[in-house]
Amino acid sequence: MGKITTVRRAAIVGLVSAAVPVIAAVRGPDASGYTATDATVFSFVDVSGGGASVLAGTDDGTAPLTLPFAFTFYGQPYSQVCVSSNGVVYFAPSAAACSGVNDFANIDLALTTPNDWPAIFPYWTDLTFQAPGAGSVFYQTLGSAGGRRFVIQWNNAMPGSSTNPVTFQIVLSEGSNNILFQYKTVTLAGGNPATNGAQATVGIRNAGGAAANKLIEWSFNAPVLHDGAALLFSNAPADQAPPVITAAANPVSIWPPNGKTVNVTVTGTIVDTGSGVAPSTARYTVADSYGQVQPSGALTIGANGQYSVSIPVIASRNGNDMAGRTYTITIHADDKAGNSGSAIVVVRVPHDQGK
Repeated sequence: MGKITTVRRAAIVGLVSAAVPVIAAVRGPDASGYTATDATVFSFVDVSGGGASVLAGTDDGTAPLTLPFAFTFYGQPYSQVCVSSNGVVYFAPSAAACSGVNDFANIDLALTTPNDWPAIFPYWTDLTFQAPGAGSVFYQTLGSAGGRRFVIQWNNAMPGSSTNPVTFQIVLSEGSNNILFQYKTVTLAGGNPATNGAQATVGIRNAGGAAANKLIEWSFNAPVLHDGAALLFSNAPADQAPPVITAAANPVSIWPPNGKTVNVTVTGTIVDTGSGVAPSTARYTVADSYGQVQPSGALTIGANGQYSVSIPVIASRNGNDMAGRTYTITIHADDKAGNSGSAIVVVRVPHDQGK
């Protein structure tokens, strides 16, 4: 697991610039009650260091992935998805069907999308992993049963003939069935025509979505994204949505590995706009990759949902452990309606300084 970058974003309303169209802070609801908003938290979890990898070296490729939990999309539970190198996740009818999908040309979601499958479109465009410097799609499950997140990350994907890669991810949440899009690198240099999603389709769509009004299209070939942007798609009423939690650690890398105790300060916010946060449920836990140091305790939530906690860990790692030692810190809280939310930040004791 990698470092979490946390930024709280305000809703964008009105004219952003002369070249950018008006962006609504909320889109929807559609006929199934889905809405989308950019008034959410950018909390990119880079899984390229610890996740599994598919589609490296491919162009217009697809691969089936088994979900670690049942994910409900437009009322139907799914146990697998079909991930495309072109920035799409399909709910295909079978693993065998996940091959030969013709989706290199993105279109408006109001039209019939490939195979008319239910699908998630974080950044649908012609992407390739065959170009020099390109990466692959990584995926990883985070958290524990009941509150797990499944992350799919397009890492250093090349749009069209671009020499500038994009990196973005989706996060599927267990229980809430929320879908989070996060954009680490989409602002491209040198007047690149693909910059900020200007050649991409972004949204979600059910089978037969146009006729049934079961789709949310955030954008189509419009430069409305940027580095650090996040979009949340949900069909949960406000009293069913979990608390929104952010977490940032200082330090995130501990050196030297001298065996001394180091206090890691974790700060962030815990906010719930529905029933409100239940303060007594706010806690932190630590999972040590060596299974030795695992403190836990309560958090005090202050004004505007802010918290800060100092957590003692040991600055040591095995000398022959090239991956180093990791402390995975989870911040957890419930709201007064019983919905659970969490955020994760990882602190490392590396094998070598600067790694």
